Amino acid sequence: MKEERPDLRTRIGTLQYEAMKRVAMDWPPSVAKPVFRAYGYLTWRLIPSLRAVVASNLARVIGRPADSELVQEATREAFTLYARYWYDMFRLRVMTEDEVKRRFVLEGLSNIDAALADGHGAILALPHLGNWDAAGHYLAVNGYRLCAVAERLPNERVFELFLHHREALGMKIVPLDSAARAGPQLVQLLADNWLVALVADRDLTGRGVDVEMFGAPRKLPAGPALLSLTSGAPLLNCPVYTTDAGWHCRIGPPLQSERTGDMRSDVTALTTVLAAEFERDIAAKPTDWHMFQPAWEDQPAARSAAAVPLPS
Repeated sequence: MKEERPDLRTRIGTLQYEAMKRVAMDWPPSVAKPVFRAYGYLTWRLIPSLRAVVASNLARVIGRPADSELVQEATREAFTLYARYWYDMFRLRVMTEDEVKRRFVLEGLSNIDAALADGHGAILALPHLGNWDAAGHYLAVNGYRLCAVAERLPNERVFELFLHHREALGMKIVPLDSAARAGPQLVQLLADNWLVALVADRDLTGRGVDVEMFGAPRKLPAGPALLSLTSGAPLLNCPVYTTDAGWHCRIGPPLQSERTGDMRSDVTALTTVLAAEFERDIAAKPTDWHMFQPAWEDQPAARSAAAVPLPS
């Protein structure tokens, strides 16, 4: 049977991914960094529909009109930090362990150690802030067993490249094909005292938990709370921020909510607590929130910034 050729968008996305990786990993930082900054600027400048989505998200967070000078400047900075995310994500592969440890500042590691001492693993929930790949790599080079869940991308080839990249950074990857398939794997990993990282500020199913963030309703995925309640593993909030020198991550204590015995109610309550944490995390540095899709239902969609989508 003749193998089907990938469509044009798939081929462009794959070439774009490979080119970005080569520039970040093989070129000197003095050259590669400006290239990625230019990529961020051109994306901001040339795709007004995407710029409008990011401005709309930031307007909700900042509490100012999307066309205000403050929000417009924040939007431009968000694209700059988005490009920095891409550069750092690829560059991590060729950094020495000493460089990673020097540039990554981690607070609250004792909360992870305490969870592992209890023997049930831990669920590390985080929003699309800073660089979650850097956090996973840092934990891996320090000897922690970490699994990350990866959203399956429309471009299967790019998805496979992302998986290979993150595995090279020391993380185990479970593709999010469906909750029925991924859930049992994650429960078993937690039973084996692994860390499970979930980027959890965007619901991909439309069946998430209704919460309020920045004064408006939106949905968050039920997975982190459900996994915590069914496995007994603590749920820890772990925002990551970009800094001039590298990254800063804060590991919070286990999140708590009142138990009722009704699983649906308990999942909703714990997810609501997580939403409040995410709200504070994002408000601390709105421009570092890589939310390039409408975060609330009343926002218009935009065409993608590139053929390569943002991984989670």
